[in-house]
Amino acid sequence: MKELRDEQGKTLAEFLADYNPDLYRHPSVTVDVALFTLLECAGLYSLAVLLVKRGRHPYLGEYALPGGFVELDEELEAAAARELAEETGVEGLVLRPFGSFGAVDRDPRTRVISVGHYAVAPLNSVVPKAGDDAAAASFFIVETQLEAGSASAETYRMSLFGSRILTARAKLRYDVLGSYPAPAAKGDLACDHAHVLFSALVALNSLPRERVARLLTLGRQDLEREAVDALDRALSCLPK
Repeated sequence: MKELRDEQGKTLAEFLADYNPDLYRHPSVTVDVALFTLLECAGLYSLAVLLVKRGRHPYLGEYALPGGFVELDEELEAAAARELAEETGVEGLVLRPFGSFGAVDRDPRTRVISVGHYAVAPLNSVVPKAGDDAAAASFFIVETQLEAGSASAETYRMSLFGSRILTARAKLRYDVLGSYPAPAAKGDLACDHAHVLFSALVALNSLPRERVARLLTLGRQDLEREAVDALDRALSCLPK
């Protein structure tokens, strides 16, 4: 079969040999991970998410989702798993992508586009331990509340209860195809991680409650009803 040549007469191999990837400026790519589990406090089970306290600039001392830069030869899911392990010590979970986040000013270092992943860990199955550039790593109970709505958008308040109380705003916009998460005010989370976390909650809300509850209570069928109730309290204000 005759090899194709471009308008300059080059084969693919010749084109690649002459190609300079540094000829144009390009953005960096990161991954962020929203890890959900079930926490029990005084007999009440609640949905919780894993956050880290940043130990380095930028956003030094602020809370964020675990994550970091993707290596050049690394698949996105592998990068998410590696960053989760390096920053929190958590390994072996199934990670599912749920969205990309690329506001031009989201990172003061350079143009950064992030791909979000979420995971669900069974009750009492992981004990996070801070590492790498994380100064602390712990679970925060998640609550969402609808604050205002119109035909084109809804605003939500997210409250996160853990080593301290964090709050952030989130937004859903509506168009002819339905609803989608949109950036809102930064709140107490670093970067645009309020938007990333809210998008992960929307993705989790799209799954059947009973399926998520079974994973959250793996091996504890007696707690599945409590897990469904916990998901309802955290997510019921979000549209399906």
